[in-house]
Amino acid sequence: AVGQATFTEAPTGVLIRMEFLDRRLPSGWHGLHLHERGDCSDFAAGFQASGSHITLNRRVQHGLLNRRGPEAGDLPNIFAAPVGVFGAEVFSPYVTLHNARIGNRLPLLDADGAALLIHAGPDDHSAQPIGGAGARIACAALTQLP
Repeated sequence: AVGQATFTEAPTGVLIRMEFLDRRLPSGWHGLHLHERGDCSDFAAGFQASGSHITLNRRVQHGLLNRRGPEAGDLPNIFAAPVGVFGAEVFSPYVTLHNARIGNRLPLLDADGAALLIHAGPDDHSAQPIGGAGARIACAALTQLP
């Protein structure tokens, strides 16, 4: 465990508040994305079971700074402090905590859920397919309760 994340539905998107434990992430900047499946079961394989970034359609490209983007799963980078606990809040206007689409907001809690992924390095917000953020180092699955 590296910390915890709380997702809150807002009138126009989802607020994600993250609180991290001391020295659980390498210090520095890290890419942060929402992925299409709530499956973090394959830690040894680098959390590939979580799939690709959530996207409105395959014509949209990755990157908050990309004129053909962003994908619905694109989020700002986070900074991990070298020591001590730290936190961050990010907001996405492209998703909802409901189990069905609301307008152009994609559901995080649909049948296969979604995942919040942290990458080893920072996202440059334009390079394809993940902004050069590198390996997936932390994963949080979002799924509906049975």
